[in-house]
Amino acid sequence: MNKKIGIIAGAIVLAGVVGTGIYHTEASSSKEGELQIAAVENVTIEDATKKLEEAYQGTVKEIELDKEGNKLYYEAEVIVDKQEYDVVMDAESGEVVYEEIDDNYRNNDDRDDDDRNWEAGQQETNGENNNKDNKSNLIAQEKAIEIAKQEFDGEVVQIELDFDDGRYVYELELVNGQQEADIDVHGETGDILSLEIDYEND
Repeated sequence: MNKKIGIIAGAIVLAGVVGTGIYHTEASSSKEGELQIAAVENVTIEDATKKLEEAYQGTVKEIELDKEGNKLYYEAEVIVDKQEYDVVMDAESGEVVYEEIDDNYRNNDDRDDDDRNWEAGQQETNGENNNKDNKSNLIAQEKAIEIAKQEFDGEVVQIELDFDDGRYVYELELVNGQQEADIDVHGETGDILSLEIDYEND
C-alpha cells in the first residue's frame, strides 16, 4: 500500500522539469529500482557538480542521477555564457561520456518558461546594478543539500536551481531505501518551502 506524507511550508509554483538526456530512464522503469540506484554511485552529486562547473567554467542548472541498464549516469544542464550544454557523466568514473549544445536555449522563442525565468534571474544577479536589493544572495548548492539532509536522511539524486516568482529555489530529490523525498529550499534564505515524502509499506 502506498502512502504519502506532504508538508507544505510555503506557497510556491514551480515549472516542471523536462529530461532530454540520451540516457534518461523511461517512465515505465520500476520505482524500486529508481529508489535504490543512489546507493552504488562512486561520484556523489556534489562532486559531479563541482567537476562539471570547473571543466566548463559555467553553472550547473540541473543535475540528475539516472540508470541505463546496469550503468549509472548523471545528466546535467550546464550554462556557459548564453549557451546550454547537455552533459552526461559516468557516475562511477566521473568521465563525461556525452555532451551537446542545446541550440534551442539560444533561441528565446523556443525556450520554455523555466529557461527564460532562470536566465532572467541570472541577469539580475550578474548585472551591473550595484544595488544589493536587486541582487540575489544565493546560498551554495552544498548548503542547500545540507539543509535538505537535515529534514530527510537520504542520498541526493537530483537538484535543480529554479528561478520563479522573483526568487531562487533549489529543488531536490532524495532517496533512502524505499523512501523518496522532494524538498524545495529557498535559494537565498535557506528556508524549507516544501517537503513531501513518499514511502511504500506492505
